[in-house]
Amino acid sequence: MNLALLYARVSSKEQEKEGYSIPAQLRLLKEYAQKNSLTIVKEFIDIETAKQAGRANFGEMIKFLQKNPDTRIILVEKTDRLYRNFKDYVTIDDLDLEIHLVKEGEVLSRDSKSHQKFIHGIKVLLAKNYIDNLSEETKKGLKEKAEQGYYPGHARLGYRNNPETHQIEMDPEKAVIVKKMFEWYSTGNCSLAEIREKVIDEGLVYSKSQPRISKSHVERTLKNPVYYGDFWWNGKLYRGRHQPIISRELFDKVQEAFGNHNRSKGRKRDFAFTGLLTCGHCGCSITAEIHKNRYIYYRCTGFKGKCGQSYIREELVEEKLGDVVRSIVIDDERLEWIKEALKASHVDEKAYHDEMIAKLTLQLKRFQQKLDQAYEDKLEGKIEEEFWSKKSEQWRKEQSGILSKITYHQNANKSYFDEGIKILELANKAYFLYQKQEVHEKRKLLNYILSNCQVIDGTLYPTYRKPFDILVEGNKTQNWGG
Repeated sequence: MNLALLYARVSSKEQEKEGYSIPAQLRLLKEYAQKNSLTIVKEFIDIETAKQAGRANFGEMIKFLQKNPDTRIILVEKTDRLYRNFKDYVTIDDLDLEIHLVKEGEVLSRDSKSHQKFIHGIKVLLAKNYIDNLSEETKKGLKEKAEQGYYPGHARLGYRNNPETHQIEMDPEKAVIVKKMFEWYSTGNCSLAEIREKVIDEGLVYSKSQPRISKSHVERTLKNPVYYGDFWWNGKLYRGRHQPIISRELFDKVQEAFGNHNRSKGRKRDFAFTGLLTCGHCGCSITAEIHKNRYIYYRCTGFKGKCGQSYIREELVEEKLGDVVRSIVIDDERLEWIKEALKASHVDEKAYHDEMIAKLTLQLKRFQQKLDQAYEDKLEGKIEEEFWSKKSEQWRKEQSGILSKITYHQNANKSYFDEGIKILELANKAYFLYQKQEVHEKRKLLNYILSNCQVIDGTLYPTYRKPFDILVEGNKTQNWGG
C-alpha cells in the first residue's frame, strides 16, 4: 500500500483570499491521491504569516515522517507551498522522500534525473521571493516610522508599547529604576554586577521569560540613547518624539564612565579562509597563524584536544579551494541547455503570476468604476461631500494596495527566470572569477557556494549550497539528460 501525507499551506490571510485557499489545495491533493491509488494517512495544514520563524504543523509532519518509515510520500500543491527557506529543503532532502508536486505535474525522489533536481533547486531558491518581498515592505514601513521620530521596535526596559497609538510610552515604575541605574553608574563607584544586584533588590522584573536582568542587559541599557530621546535604527541615529527618562548630560557622563573599561585592545589579523573550514578529525574550527612573520598556516584549534590534523599553508588552501570552485563550473554548451530547461519550467510559474495579475487588474477596474459612479452621484447631489471624501479615500487606498500586488507579481515573473540565469552564469564563470580576484573576494565567492568545508590531512571535503551541489553531481556523473 502506498502511504502518503498531505501538506497544505497559505502564508497569509491575503494569500488565502487570492486563490490559494486551504480547501482548494486539499481538494486538488485528495483527487490526485484517489487517481493514483495513494492512501492519505495524515493531513498537515499551516496558515501563518510568511514572516514568522517556523511552522508548527510542518515541524509535526517532519516528526511523523521520522517515526513512521513506512510513509515516504508527501503530496503538496507546488514547490513554494512546501518550502519556505533553504533549511526546509535540506530537512526534507535528508529524509529520502518522494515528493509529488501536484500542480506542477512533477514527482521528485532520490532517483530523479539530475536536471530535475537542479530545476527544483532553482525553484526553492526563488520561492523565497514572496517572503523577501513582504520583508522589504515591512522594513519600508518601519523606516518611515523612524523617519517620523517614532521608535519602530519593541519597547526597551523602562518603556512599553501602546497598542492603540503603536508608539512607545514611559513605564512609570520601571522608568524610575532605569534612571537610578544611570545615576549609580555615572558616579564611577558601581560595577555592572553591582548595579544588577541593586535593581534586583529594587524589585525590577525584566520580562516574563527572564524576570532577573542580566549584567549584559544592564550594559546595553546604559549604552542605549533611547533613554535621552534618540534611538538607533538600521545603523542611523534618529531624534525621537518619545518622552526621555534621563538627560543627555547624564547619558554622556555614563559613557565617560565606560571609557576606562573599553580601551582598544587592537584588532586581530583578518585571515582570508578562517571560519570557512572545519577539522574533519574532531569537528573543531580551523584557525590560522603566522610563522616567521611571513608564512600563514592553517591548523585545527584543538579545543577538544590534539587530533593529529596537520598544518597547511595558505597558498595550498587557496589552490585546493580553487579546485572546489572548479567543480561547479558548467561549460557554455551545457549552460545554454539548462537555460532552455529553466525557460520551460518558467512557463508554469509565469502562468500563475499572469493569472493573479489578471484578477488584480479586474479588482482595480471595479474600484475605479465605483469611484467614477460616486463622483457622478456627488456632482448630481445624490451623495454628500463628506461621504464622497471618505469613500473615495478608502477606495484609492484599496487601489494602491492592489497596484502594489500587481507590481509584486510583475517583478516575480521577471525575477524567477532572471535570478535563475544569474546562478547559472555564475557557475559558468566561477573558476575564472576565483583566479582573477583578490583573496578576500575569493572568500566572498566561497561563502556563496559553500555551506561548510572539512579538512582532513590536507584534503578538502566541501559541502555545497543548493543548487550548486546538483551541478557538482551532474559534472561527476555527466548525467544531464532527461
